[in-house]
Amino acid sequence: MKKFSLSLQWKFFLCIVLIVVPTLSVIFTWTGIRNERQAVEQVVNRARVLARQIILTRQWVTDCGGVMVAGESKGAKDVVSFLDDKLVTSRGWYQRFTPSMVTKKLSQYSLRQDLYRFRLASLNPLNPDNQANDFEKEALNKFRAKGLTELYRFDNHGENRHFHYVAPLYLEKGCIKCHNSKGEVPNIIRGGLSVILPIDEMTSAVKKNHMKLAVSGTVLIFLSLLTLFVLTRRFVVKPLKDMERMTSEIGKGNLDARVNIRTRDEFQNLGEAFNTMAQNLAEARESLETKVSQATCELSEANRELKTLDKLKSDFLANMSHELRSPLTVLRGGVDYLSRTLKIEDNRNYLKIIDKNLNRLIHLVSDLFDFTKIEAKKIEWSFESENLAVLIEEVIEIISPLSLDKKITINYEKPVDILVQIDVERIEQVLVNLIENAIKFSDPETEILVRIKDDPQSATVSVKDHGIGIPEGNLQTIFDKFSTVPSGRDGNPEGTGLGLAICKAIIEAHNGRIWAESVKGVSSTFYFTLPKQRRQHNL
Repeated sequence: MKKFSLSLQWKFFLCIVLIVVPTLSVIFTWTGIRNERQAVEQVVNRARVLARQIILTRQWVTDCGGVMVAGESKGAKDVVSFLDDKLVTSRGWYQRFTPSMVTKKLSQYSLRQDLYRFRLASLNPLNPDNQANDFEKEALNKFRAKGLTELYRFDNHGENRHFHYVAPLYLEKGCIKCHNSKGEVPNIIRGGLSVILPIDEMTSAVKKNHMKLAVSGTVLIFLSLLTLFVLTRRFVVKPLKDMERMTSEIGKGNLDARVNIRTRDEFQNLGEAFNTMAQNLAEARESLETKVSQATCELSEANRELKTLDKLKSDFLANMSHELRSPLTVLRGGVDYLSRTLKIEDNRNYLKIIDKNLNRLIHLVSDLFDFTKIEAKKIEWSFESENLAVLIEEVIEIISPLSLDKKITINYEKPVDILVQIDVERIEQVLVNLIENAIKFSDPETEILVRIKDDPQSATVSVKDHGIGIPEGNLQTIFDKFSTVPSGRDGNPEGTGLGLAICKAIIEAHNGRIWAESVKGVSSTFYFTLPKQRRQHNL
């Protein structure tokens, strides 16, 4: 499953969004709350000023003992007077207005202009119109019980909103004459002044401010993000992309690639360092190519000399092997003669030693002769269709006497006829070499298993012994010429290291394959495969 990944510029952008958006959102939200609080404070202050002005007006009217108002005037209408204080003059009669009456009249004038309205509220009013409502009762009780100087709240009247403000009214000395029937004393809370201000315009203005703040905040956030994104691409992402392209070109082998970063900061320094590195690599490659070319010429010359020397060596060994066979044949005949004529036992024992070492020398010269001919490609091959199963049986019969001294049994189950195109003499040489090695390196009184596997296109022969085995690291090198490994229980290597090399050369000349498998301390098994229909070989 493909993992989801983001490019560096989008990681930068997401980081900026996660920082800028919450920060500016908090700032604008706090500003909106602050503006709303300021609007509320303005309304409260307005109500306070208005209430204070009305109270001062009432104070003045009280200090004046009331004000005389022309009874027939427009300003004296719609006000109920509970005291018959009239003054008749030549210019008409006048009614004395108490602070309560003046407050009532001012409220009527204000209400006509839809500015605000106010009224007097009392728990025990002389005028029934001044009976306190629930909120006013709550305010008056808190004024008396807790000593509060004001109480306000926001009310909804249908679709309109109002601000309701209540301030306490104290009984003045000038009011005692009117309220003395209940034994009231000065400076006690007689009632409250209730001021009601319409705040629809303020609410609408706050909403508009909130909308303007939201729009401006959104625009500012968008512009901030866009600006930061553009700057990030210009001063961070673009230099990184340029260096990425350069490294990609260098990775493809184009050491002439360069970057041109002019940011006057660390990216420019890094780009210059990249250019210097590319220049050094280009110079190093040119120097290396020169040295490689020179070394190639030297190696080519050395290889030609080695091939010449190798050919001389092969020719020399081939010729020497051929020349050594003649005196060895003479020695072989002399030893045979002495073995028939000598009668003294001591002399015959010495003769056996000579005969054994002579056989080893003849075997070594024969292997050397065969290997040099194969290596020099001077061997002549004779491929014919032969029965490989019968050939194995014949080789076992010939070589079985060698296993009698160690009481080793060679187990071979002859299969049906298997016809293979082979050089009989050379394949016989391979079988003899492998079975002799199995006898040599097997423990006494063990068994050697020889098997043949028939496939449609090939035949595979295996020879398994029961000895000390071959170390895993040597399973490939044992087929190299002159390669020997510890092969006895004493750990000492045996042989010249040519037998398996010759076997490998013969099998490969048949377009086959030879290999070995081993279990250390238990057994070793050698395999070789021969194709039934031989292809043209390279020797």
